[in-house]
Formats: sequence, C-alpha cells, structure tokens
Amino acid sequence: MYIYNRTTSKYQIQLAKKIKRFFSINSQSSINNKAVRIEVKIDNHIQPLQWLHQQKSISKIYWSDRENQFEIAGVGEADVEFGHKTIEYSQLFAKLNSRLSSSYKNLRYYGGISFNQTSKKEPSWQNFGNYRFVLPKFEVYSENNETYLACNFLLKDSLDHHLQLTQLLFELESLVFNQAFHPISLPMLLSRKDFPNASEWQRNIHAALTSFAQGKTTKIVLARKSIFEFSEEIEPLSLLLLLKKSNPNLFHFCFQPSCGNAFIGASPERLYKRVERLLLTEAVAGTRPRSNSLTKDKYLSQELLTSEKDIREHRLVVDTVRGVFNHLCHSLETEKEPVILKLKKVQHLYTSCQGVLLDKFSDADILPKLHPTPAVGGYPKKQALIAINELETFDRGWYAAPVGWIGHNSAEFAVAIRSGLVENNRLSLFSGAGIVQGSKPEDEWQEIENKLGSFMEIIRHSTIPNNVVLSA
Repeated sequence: MYIYNRTTSKYQIQLAKKIKRFFSINSQSSINNKAVRIEVKIDNHIQPLQWLHQQKSISKIYWSDRENQFEIAGVGEADVEFGHKTIEYSQLFAKLNSRLSSSYKNLRYYGGISFNQTSKKEPSWQNFGNYRFVLPKFEVYSENNETYLACNFLLKDSLDHHLQLTQLLFELESLVFNQAFHPISLPMLLSRKDFPNASEWQRNIHAALTSFAQGKTTKIVLARKSIFEFSEEIEPLSLLLLLKKSNPNLFHFCFQPSCGNAFIGASPERLYKRVERLLLTEAVAGTRPRSNSLTKDKYLSQELLTSEKDIREHRLVVDTVRGVFNHLCHSLETEKEPVILKLKKVQHLYTSCQGVLLDKFSDADILPKLHPTPAVGGYPKKQALIAINELETFDRGWYAAPVGWIGHNSAEFAVAIRSGLVENNRLSLFSGAGIVQGSKPEDEWQEIENKLGSFMEIIRHSTIPNNVVLSA
C-alpha cells in the first residue's frame, strides 16, 4: 500500500506506520467527524518555512509567532471552513470547536477574515472570502525547540476507511524532504502604482479633518494600496523568507489558497491571545521611523513619547481595549503608561493588557468586539468604517483584519498589517495611517512609506530599470 523509494524520508515511513496502525485499530469505530492528528518527532535542523517552499501542494499555510516559540508550515486541506457571506461568529466557532478535542492539543485551524464583511469583494480576494480557516493535511511544526511531522484528517463515517487511508499514504509519499533548498529572488520590477495617488491622498486627509471638525469622528485610519508589477511570477514563500530574515521578531504568515495567489505579512501587532481563560491583547498606535544614529533614534523615541497628537491617538486604542476587557473579563491588568516598541524600520507606542475571561464568553465574542481596533479602523468604530468605505477606492480584503489560529481551549490572532497580496506577477502592498486632528497629508504619506520599509528594502534589491520610480 505504501511504496518506499530513494527519496522517502525516515519520517514519512514512521508516520505512515502510525497512520496505518490508527486505521487498523479504528476501522470499525465511529469518530463522528472529529479531526484526528498523528505526529512523529523529526530533526530540529528541518526548517518549516524552507520545507514548505519545496512542497508541490497548491494549498499552503505558514504561521510563526512573534516570540519565535511556535512555527508551522502546512500543505493540503484536511478540512476547510470558507464563505463569502457575512460571518456568523457563533456558528463558525461552533463548527470549528466541534471538530477539535483535548486529545490533540497541537491540532489547529489557521486562517482569517476580511476587514469589512459588508464591502463588495474585488476579484483579487475571491479565493479568501469573508472568512477562510484551514486544517492542513500535513504539517512540519516547531514548538519549544522540538520539531514534528504531523498528519491531520477527518475520519468520516460516510467514506470507506480503506480509501481514506490509501489517499493519505499517497499524499504523504509525495512530500519532499531531501531536496536542497534554493530560494528564488524577486524578478525584475516593471512598474509601481499607488491607490490613492498623492493628490487623492491629500483630498482624503482633508475630508477626514472636515469630519473631525463636524464632530462625526475622532480618528479615521486611511490605507493605501501600492501595486508593484514584475516581469515574472513572484514566489510568495521566497518573499516571506526574506521578510522573516530581516524582521525576525514579528508575526509572520502566508495563506496560499491557490497557485500564484497568497496573502503574506510580517505584523508587529497581536489582536489577542487566549490560553484557556487568560486573555492577552495590546495597543500599538503612534509611529516614528528608526534611525541608524543612536542619538537620533533616542530623540525620535522621546519625541514619540511626548507627542500630544500621537499620545491622543494611542489613548483612543487603549481606552477601547479597556472597555472591551471590562465587558468580557472579571479582572484587568494594564500598563499605566505606553512604552516604545522598536522594530527594524519604525517604532511605536505600545501598551499591553490582560484579563481573565468570564465563563459565558468565548472567541466568538472576543473577535468581533476587538476588531477593528481604533489602530486600524478609527473611532467611533461605526462612523470610522463608514468614512473608510466612502474614501478608500479599493477593497482591503484581509489587510488589517484578524489572521491566526484556533485550537482546543486556545487561540491567537494578529492584526494583518505590513502585509501584501501576491497575484502571479503582481504584489499589492497595504499600509495605513491614523488620521486625527492635527494630521498633515505629507507626514502621513511618509509614515506609510516607513511602514512598508521592510518590503521596499527587498524590492530595491531586485533589478529595477531606470524608467521605474520606486518611491511614491
């Protein structure tokens, strides 16, 4: 049933034996469509992202946390929850939780939702839908300095178990373990276009400032979409590998539902993490660039800490998070004053927050309460979203939306900022700036350029003809 050849690794053989043993023991039992996970320990020298780069599967998923404690590379789809209709959070989480169990603590669904559930979806985002959560069929994952190869599947009573076993072993056989890793560089850059352009951006900022004067809103986060066209197809995981190498202490992700189509990013911002009833979140708002000069860098940090405009913008996020936690939790701990979060290209005001979740609440309550925070939407939330829909001419899709994972009795979501959408030979980069009273169009435009710095640095190393203007 399972044919070994010269390229078959010992880990595939070990996993195949455990899968066959499981089916032999459970051939007559009813699993009731619960998800099953079988795993074997493998050598730590196998890097999940490099392994994923070599696989031939159409569907790929990558996730690594900000602390570099957990990393997963997944191929194939053991199960998918996907839809274009507006999310019913309670129904979605109930479905996912019905397939999870305490027997498999490392089994997780990975995915995300769209920023705005009601906006019309552009063709670019059709494969992602309003929500998409995937249980990968095969994974290489690392946690606490140990690495594993895992197989996930739903043992469906309606299907012949022998056929399921045969298909699983066939797909396991096709995994690649022994090939040399060769990252692919970016092809030649042909053009760049910004939406909105500089003059349209100025009009949007002035419209936002007018709404503040009229008392409609206090803050609106306006985003920009920059489309880079290359001479050949972009390899998403090669691009993500370069991002991860240059910015290691961030959330890194890749969601690839089909060939040539992937959403990737390197985000500094956690939306929330839940471990049983412990709930963690943070506020990240207020920005300055970094400097190679230590003196100048300290000056920029101090300027940020004393900026009335940035502190006001940050306080909106903190107060909103506190309000949500006061509703969801029976205890709350938060820092009294913001600190500086230093990244490679930019630095932010940062405040952490944690609480103990009330028994009556779950992820289905947390996610819609926290998203979108004033850091990516604005304040008040409803009015800010209306303004975004009126002023932005493109579909944000999953940009600035929650992406992450759901497991048994735990979950973690990042805010998908500093992100890009790959469509064959096009890369659309997204970033935003918080507009408050006192904002200046040229300063906010430059802030977006700074936030895209890691992507731009990689693009600059591609071959750029003389007639292509890289800066906006």
